[in-house]
Amino acid sequence: MSDMNNAAPSYRRANPYRLEAFMPGTIQEICVKAGDKVKKGQKVLVLDAMKMDNELLAPVDGVVKAVCVEAGTSIPKSALLMEFAPEGE
Repeated sequence: MSDMNNAAPSYRRANPYRLEAFMPGTIQEICVKAGDKVKKGQKVLVLDAMKMDNELLAPVDGVVKAVCVEAGTSIPKSALLMEFAPEGE
């Protein structure tokens, strides 16, 4: 499995509180729900892309504000997958 924290240097998040798809694929597993506390680097979602399961990790410490996809959904590149908020917001 791969993760986006070890992605090529050309991949940069414009907003660290938004998790977007780095390539098109299918959502295999959602590991958290809205309201859950997460730590930076925690697995939050598994995206199947090019026949590889890619673990997507929380980009920040905080709370899951919204899960914007469902398991089994095909998504395009740059699709918004999750939004996070600082804890206490």
